[in-house]
Amino acid sequence: MAGAWDTLPIKDGAGTTRTFRVWDESGTGSGPYSFGQVFSDGTGSASQPGQVGSPGDVITVTLTVDTSIYADGDVLADTQTIANAMRINGGHGVLQSLQLVDPDDQGQPMDLYFFSVSHALGTENSAPSISDVNAIDVFGPVAIASGDYRDLGGCRVASVRGIGLMLEAAAGSRDLYVGAISRGTGTYAGGSLTLKLSFLWD
Repeated sequence: MAGAWDTLPIKDGAGTTRTFRVWDESGTGSGPYSFGQVFSDGTGSASQPGQVGSPGDVITVTLTVDTSIYADGDVLADTQTIANAMRINGGHGVLQSLQLVDPDDQGQPMDLYFFSVSHALGTENSAPSISDVNAIDVFGPVAIASGDYRDLGGCRVASVRGIGLMLEAAAGSRDLYVGAISRGTGTYAGGSLTLKLSFLWD
């Protein structure tokens, strides 16, 4: 009989049940097995069932920004939600690449800061005021440089690849959060920037 893919719950050394994708070489459900990807933590309860997830996702976030001219070092966009950024609650993943669409054609550099919980960076178009305690939760920064942009006439698009930043959602949540610090002197009359984030999931 030909083999078949199956799932198998196995407890790790800490006693946590993890669901593995396995290749059942017999095709009968009795093994022998070759192990594949870990799908989920926990026992597959009704509140968070075991999931055979996709390996990642591309999530679009519209960053709202102030419309007055910025100074280098100002909070460009205060912390905003990246909904369902990770595959499972408390999950881990890697920010692999990003794109930023600047409809105001400014092409200004900036730094992006990521969080597993929502901490304010400060007031937009003012100096950052995040507390020392909250800054411990920062992932990043990820820099977007002036040279990362390409001019498309009335707008500019930046692309940053090969980032490889490991991120973690808070327990009970799939969300992450992102804020931006200006590293230039842009004016964003339209009041928004579009950020596309490409994640690889564990």
